Amino acid sequence: MINIKNIRNQKVNLSNLVEALFYSFPITFIIGNLAVTLNLLFFILASFFLIKKKQLNYRFNNSSWLLIVFFLYLLISTTIQFQPPGPLYDRVQHWSFEEHPIFKSFMLIRFPILIFLVDTLFYNKLLDLKKFFLSSFICTSFVSFDVIYQYFVGYDLFGYKSMGHRNSGPFNDEYIAGSYLVKFSFFSIFYVYEIFKNKNSKNLFLIFVITFYGTAQILAGNRMPTLLFLFGCIIIILFVKNFRFIMSLGLVALVSIFFTLSHYESKPSLRFLKITDVYSYFYGDLKRVLIGIKKNITESEHKKSEIKKEEKHDPFYHIKNYYSGYYFLSTGHGPVFLTAIEMWMEKPWTGYGLKSFRIICYEILEKDYGRVFYPKVEMTHKNKIRHCANHSHNYYLELLSETGIIGTSLMIIFFFILLKNSFYCLKQNLRKTDINLLVSILIILFIEIWPIKSSGSFFTTWNATFFWLATAMLISIYSKKDAS
Repeated sequence: MINIKNIRNQKVNLSNLVEALFYSFPITFIIGNLAVTLNLLFFILASFFLIKKKQLNYRFNNSSWLLIVFFLYLLISTTIQFQPPGPLYDRVQHWSFEEHPIFKSFMLIRFPILIFLVDTLFYNKLLDLKKFFLSSFICTSFVSFDVIYQYFVGYDLFGYKSMGHRNSGPFNDEYIAGSYLVKFSFFSIFYVYEIFKNKNSKNLFLIFVITFYGTAQILAGNRMPTLLFLFGCIIIILFVKNFRFIMSLGLVALVSIFFTLSHYESKPSLRFLKITDVYSYFYGDLKRVLIGIKKNITESEHKKSEIKKEEKHDPFYHIKNYYSGYYFLSTGHGPVFLTAIEMWMEKPWTGYGLKSFRIICYEILEKDYGRVFYPKVEMTHKNKIRHCANHSHNYYLELLSETGIIGTSLMIIFFFILLKNSFYCLKQNLRKTDINLLVSILIILFIEIWPIKSSGSFFTTWNATFFWLATAMLISIYSKKDAS
């Protein structure tokens, strides 16, 4: 009898362990990459062991085959590209084994496995999305409070100092609080919407939550995440009928706080909040663009013929010569984007393989400017037509430059299938709870794959784990009919 009880207790504890690991993902993203990696590893191992012990039923979504093909293709392509001889092999031959792109590309297979495991656990009703949303609500509320507290007090709850215009909150010297909030805040907002749907205080509390998260976004100082947060709110207003009025009031309250801060804030740190500065900023860029256009029009015919000859050899010649008239190139990401495009054009079908951008970009700089830029040498402002970084700062440019048209097409087809199945699911008569959960994840993923934005690397632990975790939850919801 004792042995039987022990076996039962082990099963219960294993189930509880899998749940705890899954619901703690939002927490590990605050702690750091190592915590995310370890949590993902333990979750995969524990889930495999649980599925085997309980002999759980599973299903295999057809779109998962597309992912397997993509990751196998990336592994094969990276292995081929990093073989000697060549600049890729020369640069990485002294790298440690765990940092080698071939090993990194092999380890990416953990994400299709994650999707399979999460879907299996939801299929057998061993995980609850509401609990994950609750964990996200607690974590995003904590991060938001810590960022706001850090801004007004000068340091956060852990003693990390404020930079004035940028506030990292619990992330210390990594200014990613805005990115964290835009990833997890919509889980939290829809959790509150669902939990308080039958209570009179729902509207007021939701307005407070939206304003609270939005204020933290502004004070975090991350421009792109703030724009994406507003973009997500606008999507809700346009397409989620029952949420439209509440979200509109929340944004009105947020705009009021925005102008209040910009009016009374005397520090230079929040100058970007002032409408006059925003106006002059974009007016100056527009003026430079018009000047560049005017120069193009007034060029002599002789000069134009020379330009045409040069353009045959260098498709970016026109942009280089009229750089001062284009805001795109005056941004930090613009020259990186151009480098990624030129890198993709050299191998349009296959790309150069995983993590190749940080190597090939220096080869491009050396070719364009006639001197060695590796290791990195700071470039003058006039030469900043190309620039190097660890990645392309845009998911699609990263896919194109490192996986080529083949890999990018596979991933875009997967995105299309994911969105198509989700919208089809919304048309079905699912329970209202399922619809709310589905909409929140769909909005988050739509923001993640939005092409016109700067971003981190698509393949880093932080971004990739979140993306594929959200994808796994979305698949588990729109495949729910198969379980009935």
